[in-house]
Amino acid sequence: MALIATLMAALLLVALAGVLAPLSMIETAVGVNHRRAVQALYAAEAALELAVAELGSLPNWSAALDGSTRSAFWDATLAPVMPDGASIDLIAISAGLRTDGAGATSAGRGLDWRLFAHGRLGAWTPVPAGYGPWLVAVWIADDAADPNPDSGLDGNDSIVAHAAAFGPRGARRAVQATLIRQAVTPPGPAPTLTRVRLASWSVVR
Repeated sequence: MALIATLMAALLLVALAGVLAPLSMIETAVGVNHRRAVQALYAAEAALELAVAELGSLPNWSAALDGSTRSAFWDATLAPVMPDGASIDLIAISAGLRTDGAGATSAGRGLDWRLFAHGRLGAWTPVPAGYGPWLVAVWIADDAADPNPDSGLDGNDSIVAHAAAFGPRGARRAVQATLIRQAVTPPGPAPTLTRVRLASWSVVR
């Protein structure tokens, strides 16, 4: 009788191990995916901040909107390949942004998006060890509120930026922000300064 009880207890432990092992694997996979999603969002936010800093140094935004001026951060290819073999077609993504926008709300649909900066995030700014091989890209477009109908001419010191990060196994996050260019006059004889303010910001994917 004791032997039967022992055998049944052993079988129960084996059965529990068989159930818990897949659950542990699923939990590990969920944790990895969550970490990738968080890293992707941080990468997209970093790309947006770096692009804003460059845009703030330009005398005006029209040259960036019409494509005659672009970021110094510009990779050699518009179809980079990730370490896992996945290809990122930035030309197709640009077209998709114009026609469909981004995310469930189709954010930015219909705007004349133009690629401003793209490449490996680690080539643009130092990243922590093990952060991942994130590719980032930033598009800009004239905002819909601009009374000027020319999408390559900024008439109200306001544009929209879309920053996206692409990572391993299809990880991808994107943010959009409305940027406003403001003149700041400091006290005294100091010259007028220009700053860029984020009027709105949202995660769109």
